[in-house]
Amino acid sequence: MLNRRNILWLIPLFLLISFPAWRLPLTSFLQPRGSYDPGSGEQHQDTHNFVMDKVIIMQNQAGKTTAEIRADRALTSDKPNEFILITVDADLYDEDNDQVKVRAEKGIYNTETRQLTLEGSVHVDRIATRQQLFSELLYYYDKNRTIKSPGATRLLGKQIEIKGSSLDYDIISGQYQIGGRVYGTIVDFEGP
Repeated sequence: MLNRRNILWLIPLFLLISFPAWRLPLTSFLQPRGSYDPGSGEQHQDTHNFVMDKVIIMQNQAGKTTAEIRADRALTSDKPNEFILITVDADLYDEDNDQVKVRAEKGIYNTETRQLTLEGSVHVDRIATRQQLFSELLYYYDKNRTIKSPGATRLLGKQIEIKGSSLDYDIISGQYQIGGRVYGTIVDFEGP
């Protein structure tokens, strides 16, 4: 006896029995077109590659300018938050707003750590005290306002010349710490 309830059960049974006949046309219809690229689903981080001419970077702490870094050219680096600076000329300011001029052939500035790395004929000129510093590598940390030179360093001042294998300078206190083998020449020294 065929009633509506029995006919309802025959439809899924018919589909199950006839599956081998309609499986191939259905799978070819549902198959994605084109080639499969496993890297297409990956999200790529946006990268910014650019070159800028005549760049000025201003650094401030508590509303007071602590540094003004100028470069003839700035390029993006492979590392995020880092810029390569060509022909750097910077002004660093101490607590009395006295200027410390810094020049170098090349620099790397990290916007996250606020660190400036200078390389190649680095020349630091503290105008107020007439002191000059010469080195090949120098690090400037804006957060704690210090300058570090891990390599050979030459410091010239009024009637004094000091050579050392490293230098740490605190801009706020104005204190130098020269490490390694230190050679000093003092002109017109008067004893106690």
